[in-house]
Amino acid sequence: MSKYSYQTRCGKVTLWTEQNILFACFEGNINESMIHYFSRALEQCRTEIHASTWGYISYSEKAIAATPEAYKLLVNTAKRCLQLGCVSAAYVLKSAIAKSQIEKMRKEIGMPEPLNQVLFADVSAAIEFVKSTLATPEKLSV
Repeated sequence: MSKYSYQTRCGKVTLWTEQNILFACFEGNINESMIHYFSRALEQCRTEIHASTWGYISYSEKAIAATPEAYKLLVNTAKRCLQLGCVSAAYVLKSAIAKSQIEKMRKEIGMPEPLNQVLFADVSAAIEFVKSTLATPEKLSV
């Protein structure tokens, strides 16, 4: 497992994989440079997952919000995740703004469930959800 991390004056992003799950931890304000880094690190992390399908967990309790420019890049990165085989996603978020942005992004890229079905209070519950979804093909949800 490799860990990738990038920090700005206002925020930080860290990515790592565990089995067939990619984790991202955003903190603070999310800007364009963080999403550019996230996108590149995501591609590298994907090569470490030895399965055709995988899950994503955003463990971002300390995230505040993405700038409008970063949000646009995040939408494109989320689309890329789908192209790379992401079939399940879960989120641990506290910020109302971050929740709203993720809900909007999920709708824009065609993810079927409303955010409240994939939003969890802690990372353990998010992991359990993604593992359960990956283990049950008929439950696959992006």
